[in-house]
Amino acid sequence: FPSVTYPNHASIVTGVRPARHGILFNVLFEPDGGRGRWYERAADLRATPIWEWARTAGLRTAAVAWPSTVGAAIDLLVPERDYFARRTPLDALLEAATPGLFDRLAQPPRPRAFKDPVEWDEFVTRTAAAMIRDARPHLTLLHLVQLDHFQHRGGLRGAHVMPALARVDGHITLLLRALREAGIAERALLIVTGDHGFEDIRELVFPNEVLARAGLRGCPAAGPGWQATAHVAGGAAAVFVEPRGDPGVIAKAETALRGEAPGRYTVLTRRQLDDLGAMTGAALGIEAAPGYGLAGSCGRGLTQPRSGGTHGYLPSRPGMATGFIAAGAGVRAGTALERMRLIDVAPTAARLLGLTAPPVEGRVLDELVK
Repeated sequence: FPSVTYPNHASIVTGVRPARHGILFNVLFEPDGGRGRWYERAADLRATPIWEWARTAGLRTAAVAWPSTVGAAIDLLVPERDYFARRTPLDALLEAATPGLFDRLAQPPRPRAFKDPVEWDEFVTRTAAAMIRDARPHLTLLHLVQLDHFQHRGGLRGAHVMPALARVDGHITLLLRALREAGIAERALLIVTGDHGFEDIRELVFPNEVLARAGLRGCPAAGPGWQATAHVAGGAAAVFVEPRGDPGVIAKAETALRGEAPGRYTVLTRRQLDDLGAMTGAALGIEAAPGYGLAGSCGRGLTQPRSGGTHGYLPSRPGMATGFIAAGAGVRAGTALERMRLIDVAPTAARLLGLTAPPVEGRVLDELVK
């Protein structure tokens, strides 16, 4: 929690929740009450990820478009960054990727890929497949984005969702072909997993409007001397107060937020957040009600109609469940898992790789391991 991309990807590769791995949201919360950079750096991780477990054991590693990998000790690396927001995205990509990698793989990036999620997924899959053929990494991580993109735009049943799923299925086929061409298909294990589910929304709620009306922050920006502000992550938000931990400010913010909450969102206490291993440093949390998303703006009123889909809600929300498929070497075929957690992926993958994982919160899914 929040069930958004960067915290969830970090949980997948570390086996622990955000309070331990340190990737709390997609973007950092800044002391001035604003939104900071993306959690794109490997140094942002406070828990050891599976690529370091593998590297310590002498295994070759690769990652393509995986979050929080800029500067990671990965042998073949194309990290995810906010390329779509940069004026010179190609320069940012070449700066962060393994030097000479694209020439070595004969997979030059095309400029349009930085603006089109369909082109991007095609590019990163070709790159991952070329890595498999060229270096046969023991561990390869790949993040595809177009299903997320089209469900945000059109909701769960948007017109572009099923065609996107078909393209992703084609990308999996390409990876399987690369494993055969590399001569390692019989020894390979493939895990396909999501990082979160989706829910349709019809309206946005602006919690910073509530806090501004209560005199706890400025509007539209938090401004100097802010006392409470909401850092939004899709269907969730963290409420930070200044001074941190001030009981009077927390009480005032909680009273204001609960006054507008019925039917729109739920307020979570710090104790509840601690139980979730979530939102370190926040005084309160917010989860939007079904049909609602949250937005961080102020000055647009309390609510606003909005179509499409979002995520970020509590992991107990049924719509936040995602999928998991494991197939190949070491997996007991035909096993059905009714429920598992993102934090179970890394220890299970480690067991199948023959690695010793450090102490984590997740468990090995022994029922699917031969």
